[in-house]
Amino acid sequence: MILSLTSATASEVFTYIGYILLALVALMIMIVIHELGHYLAGKALGFRIDEFGIGFGPPILKKRNKKTGELFTLRPLPLGGFCAFHGDDEESEGAEDEGAYNRQKPWKRLIVLFSGAFFNFLTAIFIITIYFTAYGQILPVVADAYAVDGVENVLQKGDVILAKDGLQINIMTNEDVTAVFDDVKDGTKLKILRDGKSMTVTLSVGNYVLDDKYLEEGESPERTGAGIVYGVESVKLGFFRAFGRSFGFSFFIVFKILASLGALITGQIGLEAAGGTITVITTIAEVSSSGFGNFLYVVAIISANLAVMNLLPIPALDGSRMIFTLIEMIFRKPVPRKVEAVIHTVGMLLIIVLAVFLDVFHLVRQ
Repeated sequence: MILSLTSATASEVFTYIGYILLALVALMIMIVIHELGHYLAGKALGFRIDEFGIGFGPPILKKRNKKTGELFTLRPLPLGGFCAFHGDDEESEGAEDEGAYNRQKPWKRLIVLFSGAFFNFLTAIFIITIYFTAYGQILPVVADAYAVDGVENVLQKGDVILAKDGLQINIMTNEDVTAVFDDVKDGTKLKILRDGKSMTVTLSVGNYVLDDKYLEEGESPERTGAGIVYGVESVKLGFFRAFGRSFGFSFFIVFKILASLGALITGQIGLEAAGGTITVITTIAEVSSSGFGNFLYVVAIISANLAVMNLLPIPALDGSRMIFTLIEMIFRKPVPRKVEAVIHTVGMLLIIVLAVFLDVFHLVRQ
């Protein structure tokens, strides 16, 4: 929801502006972390770097490292950043100098290209660990457990379900919750958290009698299943457990992003599910207004999203550059640099046009 300036008080307007600024800072930090991945990998592998820039537009602050010659700049438009490698195309001055980007071995360039997304993914893991520790992970929790075929249930009220048959449970949608219990059968193993201790139990499926409080009018209390009623709760985890589960949850986010992208391409979901830079900023701002925990959660998802999107084989993105580098490795000869440069330039223009279109589309739909 976009704040109506005609009906909002001055306090509400300034508060919303504060959330927008917070969202801008969060987005810039994620972009800087991405570029820092490229920078640190390049430094470690002997690449010569001309400039590390934060933001776009004319520099407002400059600092040159006298020892390495690297220029660090801060620019006024907080919507991007870059790490400029020396001689990164055949036409640039110094393309044949020692340490120039295209003189480096292809495997080194692949590592440098991959490192930006990798750093975003590490950031997502770090934020998720903090979130799970401070605010908790949404997990299925047993509300009631009944005897199955007259035998006491292995589950107890309050048990938190962490994994099923060795697979970590992660929840982002209602479908993720129901999927946990859809195919429960005799012998299904659940890893649970009970009174702060983890243990594994083996389920039995059979007949049980459900309490009246869970029945709709006219329903029979007799049921067949694992004999449990469950809900979902935000369960705070210890740091080390949170850290361990953050990896699985991060990959779960990646899976969800790719599934959503596939659904968008095939038309299963509409354009309202996508958005440009402005949409991302407003989304972060709106979520921030409902609490810092929600802000952290969304930033983690967007950080993982940046990692995934940058590795897609779309011209101008790191994934496309990695494809060109792999071609060079396989055929021992690069695609003509001018051709590659044109492809990336066109790709960048199309990405900008698409981002603007999606932002306008969201604005019109308000």
